[in-house]
Amino acid sequence: MTKMKPLSNPEEHKRYWDQLKVTNPDFTKKINKGFGDITTIDPMWQIGKMTEVFGPIGEGWQWNAEYKYTDTLVFCELKMWAGSHSSLGGFGPVSSVQSLYKNNGKLDDEAPKKAMTDALTKAMSHLGMSADVFLGLHDSSKYIEKVKADIKSNVDKSKIKEVT
Repeated sequence: MTKMKPLSNPEEHKRYWDQLKVTNPDFTKKINKGFGDITTIDPMWQIGKMTEVFGPIGEGWQWNAEYKYTDTLVFCELKMWAGSHSSLGGFGPVSSVQSLYKNNGKLDDEAPKKAMTDALTKAMSHLGMSADVFLGLHDSSKYIEKVKADIKSNVDKSKIKEVT
């Protein structure tokens, strides 16, 4: 297991935060969990963003999940490391819990994956991933319009091929 190192350079942490904090609205959606609308983020987009900033998983960043089960729940405790060749070290555990059963009483075979994905999203948020969503900025249509315009203006048009 990789030994965790404390942050020794806050400026490096800020640099990563700034690269991760803006979420492409095309990879979010509003859902209602019974207590109001929340914005969810596509976890594959987040993994892609981590890979863009830190490099391939297992090289520039990694995580380890441990599961604990009760009769009705699965708990995921996740530890994460990022910036393997820098002063940005590991942290965690970050936890999540999911019911092992669906509302209809049947076993939810996706429960461990849901717990892990939620814990991974929470862990990545500690590095700044999708900070704009967690800060509630995606509730503003003006903010969303600005992000979309910024993303559109940053597209390298030389890499776009016309489909005929």
